[in-house]
Parts: sequence; C-alpha cells; structure tokens
Amino acid sequence: MRILEDFDKHDYDELSEIFFREAVRAIIIKDHKIAMIKGKKYEEYKFPGGGIEMGESDEVALIRETKEETGLSIIPETITPYGTMHEKRRSVFNPEQIFEMYSRYYLCQSESTIDQTDLDDYEIEYGYQLEFIGIDEAIKNNELAKKHQHIATWIERELYVLKRLKEEGLM
Repeated sequence: MRILEDFDKHDYDELSEIFFREAVRAIIIKDHKIAMIKGKKYEEYKFPGGGIEMGESDEVALIRETKEETGLSIIPETITPYGTMHEKRRSVFNPEQIFEMYSRYYLCQSESTIDQTDLDDYEIEYGYQLEFIGIDEAIKNNELAKKHQHIATWIERELYVLKRLKEEGLM
C-alpha cells in the first residue's frame, strides 16, 4: 500500500520506550458525501476506524471498527486499499513515550441501513457521531479544529487525507 505521508515530528530523541499501534480507517463515499465521525469535544471530523486487535486482518478490523463507531456495515468485497499514513512523535498522553502509528485507509462501500453503535467510553466522552458531509465542509471544519491539534493530534492526519481525496478527484 502506498505511503500517503510521513508525519514524523522528531521530538523524541531522548526517549526509548515506544507505544506502537496499527489502525485501519474507512473511506465511505455516498451521494457525493463522505461518512465521517464528528467529535463534539474537539469539533473535528475523523474517518471511522481504529486499532487492529491481535490476530485480526485489516479487513476484519475495518468492518468491526466501522460498525462499532458508525453502525454502518461495510460490504467486504468493496474494500480497496487507498494509502497509509505514518505518525511518530512524543506521546501526548505519556510524554515519556514515543507514539508511533500506521493508519491504513481503505475505500469501501456500506449497506444502506445504519445499526446501533457500540462506542468506547472515550468515544462517548468525545461525543462521536456519524455524519455524511461534503468534502469541502469537512476540510474547512478541520482547518478550524486545528486549534486543538496539540491534544487531538489526529486532526492533522485526517485533514491531510481529506485534502488528498479532493486533489485526486475522488470527491
């Protein structure tokens, strides 16, 4: 899968402990709108998805995470690799650790029905809700939400992918 961008902050030289994570993210486009998770706490849009659990394939994790966060059921045969984002920096939540993550994005389609979500406690706290939104509105919103980037570090990553989708004519 192609690397979309490498966000390495190089702010961790004196650290040795690494928190490593692999994640998958769904790009679902319907009627010229994109399925995104709207967070109320940081006023941002993010792609549905999350961490891969031990023994899971990307596809299984993508289907599970998207269903949990949005209630949308991904159609497995529509899953197509889009690209990978790499992040490496001093952890916001544990400044004594290096945070390193690979997020793999997949284009996919979902069923029309929306089932109940199964959000984690922090996702409930952040006020996550599914929204279908136009790409320009999502980009504009996340440009404004960058004021929270110091804690909601994923905003920069998601904004980059949104802009890339638009540049490549996928939206």
